[in-house]
Amino acid sequence: MLTNGPAPLRVRGLGPLRAFVGDEEIELGPPKQRATFAALALSAGTTVSRAELIDRVWGETVPATAAGSLHTYVSGLRRALGPVQELLVSDRAGYTLRLGREHVDVTRAEDEAEHARATRDAGAYERALRTWTGGTILAGVPGPFAAQARQRLGTLRVQLLVELAGVAAPDPALTARLLAEIPAHPLDERLRTATMIALHRAGRTAEALTQFEDLRHRLATGLGISPSPGTQAAYAAILAEDGDAARQPADAVPVRPAQLPPDRESFVGRSAELLSIVRPGAGAAGRRRIVLIAGAPGIGKTALAVRAGHLLRDSCPDGQIHLDLRGYDPSRTALTPDAALHELLVSAGARHIPAGQDRRAALWRDLTAGKRMLIILDNARSADQVEDLLPGGGLVIVTSRDRLSRLAVRHDATRVPLGALHPDESLHLLGTAAGAGRVAAEPEAARRLTALCDHSPLAIRIAAERIAPATGPCLDALVARLEDPRCRLDTLRLDDDPRSSVRDVLSWSVTALGTGPARAFRLLGVLPGTSVTRHTAAALFGTTTEQAGSLLDTLSASSLLEQDGDRFTMPELSRAYAAELSRDLGTPQRQAALSRILSWYRATLAVTGDRDRLRWCAEHRADLVALIHAAGQAGQHTAAAELTAGLGDHFRATGRPLEWLDLLRVAMRSAEATGDRAARAVLLHHSGIAYTRLGRHDVAVRQLTRGLELLAGTDHPSYRIGLLCSLTTALREMRAHDAARGPAAEALTLAGAAGTDEHLAAALRNRAELDLARGRRPEAVRNALTGPAHARAARRRTLEAALLVTVGRVRLGLAQRAAAREAFAAARRISRDAGDHLHEGRALFGLARCREPGTGPARQALARLAELDPGGAAEVRAFLAGPGIEPVRRSPAAA
Repeated sequence: MLTNGPAPLRVRGLGPLRAFVGDEEIELGPPKQRATFAALALSAGTTVSRAELIDRVWGETVPATAAGSLHTYVSGLRRALGPVQELLVSDRAGYTLRLGREHVDVTRAEDEAEHARATRDAGAYERALRTWTGGTILAGVPGPFAAQARQRLGTLRVQLLVELAGVAAPDPALTARLLAEIPAHPLDERLRTATMIALHRAGRTAEALTQFEDLRHRLATGLGISPSPGTQAAYAAILAEDGDAARQPADAVPVRPAQLPPDRESFVGRSAELLSIVRPGAGAAGRRRIVLIAGAPGIGKTALAVRAGHLLRDSCPDGQIHLDLRGYDPSRTALTPDAALHELLVSAGARHIPAGQDRRAALWRDLTAGKRMLIILDNARSADQVEDLLPGGGLVIVTSRDRLSRLAVRHDATRVPLGALHPDESLHLLGTAAGAGRVAAEPEAARRLTALCDHSPLAIRIAAERIAPATGPCLDALVARLEDPRCRLDTLRLDDDPRSSVRDVLSWSVTALGTGPARAFRLLGVLPGTSVTRHTAAALFGTTTEQAGSLLDTLSASSLLEQDGDRFTMPELSRAYAAELSRDLGTPQRQAALSRILSWYRATLAVTGDRDRLRWCAEHRADLVALIHAAGQAGQHTAAAELTAGLGDHFRATGRPLEWLDLLRVAMRSAEATGDRAARAVLLHHSGIAYTRLGRHDVAVRQLTRGLELLAGTDHPSYRIGLLCSLTTALREMRAHDAARGPAAEALTLAGAAGTDEHLAAALRNRAELDLARGRRPEAVRNALTGPAHARAARRRTLEAALLVTVGRVRLGLAQRAAAREAFAAARRISRDAGDHLHEGRALFGLARCREPGTGPARQALARLAELDPGGAAEVRAFLAGPGIEPVRRSPAAA
């Protein structure tokens, strides 16, 4: 909740940036950290996304380290806030300073100004103006956001003073305050006009006329333009000594345009986005507000803007203007700012439209100053196209595929990022467009169809049109076509309308890219995975990490990629289009790109330590699996086999044996193609472990035996030790204890001869588990207690956890519960830190068997083991079903 009542935290920004906890001022840290705090404080109570916060702190020049630096600054601010650090919260959406607007002097001043403008009360204006206490606004805060806020808040103060002059009785002190502002704002025509009128009413007409002449001279020499019609009308009224006319300057012909396109009846969802646009005071008089709706092609930006416009129509009684800037249009060129200003001025009822973009922009701001208007600038291509079109007042909604960061930085635009529809909203839209009956008849096909359409409104509407006719295909048939990536974009198009083609709509965005980003987009089509980081992209593109980050940022800003932290994801439809374009690169370039990314993954996997390997593999698993399949198909067999072998520890610790086996079949074909017997032996070893996990021990024994046969006559003792240990486990699981003694003894002998700690640790654990299963507890104790030291020396954390689980099991069998509990607790800590869910689950079950209070450890163990170790999960269920009854003891399967 936001703070209310006396605030534990108060923020001042209308001067040097300062923050107070109670009566004690806190140190906000270095300049960039202060800029981060200012950006959050000026949006108190509102979540600021990470991307927007980066824009506010760094502007258009964002370093590759920005995301990490931002995390550091937020952590520093939390430390600085001390007892009230809980007010600074973060979630997936971004960061929020949970503070009421009344506790930040900047937002309090804005709210006071809004109240004054609503009431037109002189006392309210004075209260708002008293909020400014003097000094440079946000002094000591660097960055473009702070600079823009200084300009905006300084302008607001002058505007309030001007508006006060329009409602207050003549007052010499007020006239003096107006005159005092002229040196700092010599070209502000509203300030000059208010000063002229105040001087004229005070009987100082000559001074009033001098003010006009000074303004006209400055505008002519500095900008080459004349005073606006409103200023000239006030001057003429003073000359005619017409006090009434002087009080209200003439403006353009009164016009209230109503240009909103029709609202769509089929509009669905977007509740949160609508609430952020249609908030109280959205159409408040005098105060300009800019909303930027940014999102991918076909995601529904215009539809959202139009729906919001209709909801706000009564709040904007001075008119609503809709202008298509044609930024991404296949048949018409984009409007230039000069041409767009002409359209806007005509819509606003300007009598005479001057030549020149600067003069038109000045007149446009003058005509809209203080107005409660709604202007939708649709389909913008760049900030350059939009900046001069921003009015003097009212609500502006800009839609664009580009992030248009400059609008957020320089003009305090509120960005509303628009993503895919929620799955239920997608179904509702499909039912509305194609018929609810068809969706109800084939619900699973309907859900799959909307997923294949990326939950994009445009794609869903096109798909609905394909099945709408009575003769159209059924949902299942359409889904079957969409499942084939080669047919997907051909299916999502209407022959008679290029605007209703996903491929064409995406092409307009790619065409707008520069050469470098366009090549990067094509190269991403080579990548079979779903996401990239700056490091993997650098390998794919053949660039430095910094260059790759810049290319990814450009593609993300153009809504062709979606960014989540350090990872960039390409939606399915964009991936299909990128794959099409990648064919233009030619086979040599595509193969070279695939080789680079495979080499990067192989090298990174090789140098990733045991402590981090499981987490790294979990993060990259989906991309690696897709990449291994692609490598096999492309004939890059060594890479396919090596990467699959490198994922062995990951699948051992996290389960998914069926997925593992599928991947192992691909890798085995590659290993056979290269004739690498050692690689085949390693893959057969992993297959044996996967089959053991599935309880198919007889198949596991055959796979492991075949692996050992392939190693005959070769010098690979480490591979042989691993195969022997896993064969022991499979035979033990079959209760073939006598048969297991031979491979267990051979493994221990080979490990002793090899003299490596890792192999000794594995062989000792293997022998201890067999001894335990055979009821030979003294031997089990000796071997189990020796193993952890070797695992630690080898820095194999997962192996150490497995050994500690074995130690705990042996201790528990000897009724040494305290020692068993200590071993299980240590195993749990190590496996949890390493991301090893299998041994964490086994350690938790061991703690439960040690009679830990309650059933918490057992239930946690069941959650971990349900997929990873079905046999172990069955034991946990039996334990939970009969508290106090020790389940049948079973040796863990292969680690």
